[in-house]
Amino acid sequence: MNDNSDDRRMPNWLAQVGSGKAGEAGTRGAIWRRSGQLVAVVAPIALVVLTAVWLFLGSGRLRDFVVWGCAGCLGACVLIVGTAAVRAGSLSRSQSYANAARAASVTPGQGPGTVPARLAGGRGQAIRYVAVLASVPTLLALWIALGAADPRYPEKNAALVEAGVTIEKRPIVAIENEEVQGRGRREGATADYRVLLPAADAGRPSVPATFTADVYRRKDIGSELYVGYAPDRPELGAVGDDQRSEVERQLAGRTVEWGTASAVAAFWLLVTLALVIGWWVQGSMRRPSRTVDSGWVASRVTVTGTGQHVDAPQGEGVGPAAERRRRERSRRLACVLLEVEGDEYRLPFHSQMSTVHAAAALLNAKGWLLWHPVRRRGKDVLAEFVGDDGWQLPGAVPAQAADQFVREAPPVPAHADPGRRTELLDFGAGWPTTVSKSLLAGLVTALVCMGVLLLVHEDGAWRWWVAAAGLLAPALGQAVTAYRAAPGR
Repeated sequence: MNDNSDDRRMPNWLAQVGSGKAGEAGTRGAIWRRSGQLVAVVAPIALVVLTAVWLFLGSGRLRDFVVWGCAGCLGACVLIVGTAAVRAGSLSRSQSYANAARAASVTPGQGPGTVPARLAGGRGQAIRYVAVLASVPTLLALWIALGAADPRYPEKNAALVEAGVTIEKRPIVAIENEEVQGRGRREGATADYRVLLPAADAGRPSVPATFTADVYRRKDIGSELYVGYAPDRPELGAVGDDQRSEVERQLAGRTVEWGTASAVAAFWLLVTLALVIGWWVQGSMRRPSRTVDSGWVASRVTVTGTGQHVDAPQGEGVGPAAERRRRERSRRLACVLLEVEGDEYRLPFHSQMSTVHAAAALLNAKGWLLWHPVRRRGKDVLAEFVGDDGWQLPGAVPAQAADQFVREAPPVPAHADPGRRTELLDFGAGWPTTVSKSLLAGLVTALVCMGVLLLVHEDGAWRWWVAAAGLLAPALGQAVTAYRAAPGR
């Protein structure tokens, strides 16, 4: 393990805890933390519901209510994020972490604390992480669905259904504005097709009806298409296609073809499951609330900085080949270093956080490191760092390091205090305060693009361009932020 002792020079953001200014910052930090937690859960849920409705639900009041309700929730989330970013001044990650530490400090300045009898679980953090992971494939699926949508003739389709629509094959009498797609046997076309509908009253001339259709094979005059029309009211016009399922989709008001919707949904589900399962296996802070008993061990520790811990497998033999296998199977973990009180021993502590910024926010913070020897996940022992200021940071200690520490400097059994109260330290909850103006502009652009695609009931290549702009705008904003923050600029 490499010990970076120079990290002692990092600023101690907790040194101001207890002052009036720090107390005010802690209150603001609590507000931004709740805002971040709210947005991180509401926005992914709105995205999931909006994507599912846009893919599978037909037109009607229910879909309109759900779609615009979800769009309103996303707009409110962007407004909350924008307010936090503007009011907080786009904080750095270290400042955001420091605010989170202040907000979670329920007993600041009271000296060495006791070991709490009850440890909080990380359920809230786990829900937020799962929601954020699910939002990544959901966003991609949503933009694909919006770009591939074909919401043509919603008013005409609704009128046809209300008048009693029927679907039957009718011959083409005229073709206009034909655009050929593909070549050879796969040659399709998009064109305006005209058919003749039987009049409602026998003996009267047929009623011409024109509609636009995308056919898989080019059609000539005299070829037949599936046509949906109202026999009692042929003046309402018609919709048609060479696939009966496509005519049924248009009449039902679904915006995406069934094949496209199924492919997008399958991609969406598989990627989401892969991300969530991967996190579930590796997630170090996924745990329930627990009671501290005599089986737990506790050590007084102080945050001294950051370091890299190399977790190498044991028992690989000797020689060059064994050494190569050992290097290939080793883990390299960026960790916060915790110095054990009264000993020169330093324990590596890692979690789902930015290690450098966490060490900067907690430098010289003192507290208890608690773990139960049998509570392990993979190659780690689940541990809790409980600061004297009342915050609790979930994480893990590499099992090899924990076992070696127990052998060389045995910790004492934990003596729990039932009256001790702690607050979960969630470094990532205040993320809205770190959003830059460039990223905020990208989010607003994406929201506007989404509104255009939802509101305008026309198809065409322009939908793909707008969807691409909405997808790439936040990424471009983040890239601009990273470029401006790069060293040397």
